Amino acid sequence: MVQNPRDRPLKWGLETLAEKLKARLNGCRLVTAYNEFCAPSLQEAIKGLVEEGIQRITLLTTMFTPGGVHSEIEIPQTLQTIRQHYPDLILEYAWPFDLEYVADFLIGHLERVTQAANR
Repeated sequence: MVQNPRDRPLKWGLETLAEKLKARLNGCRLVTAYNEFCAPSLQEAIKGLVEEGIQRITLLTTMFTPGGVHSEIEIPQTLQTIRQHYPDLILEYAWPFDLEYVADFLIGHLERVTQAANR
């Protein structure tokens, strides 16, 4: 984990979130990977998991809204290439997000912030 958020704020933020997710995954393996600027890349992370004998991977992005080049174009293209290298691998992409769930999350967060400000 990145110790100083000023060194790599994106990596620090994602890894901090990953720790919160791990605590809720009932022992399921969680690996962080990056599309750009940080390591490991998506390709490197998946290669490592395949080498460990993992046969099913579900990719979850932190990009919640449609319209992004990374989530809509780059990641699917990368996954297509990876599938060609590992044809027996079950590789799922848990995207796009249901925007009703995203809206519910944002409303809940807004309500918590508003309530805290009114105390």
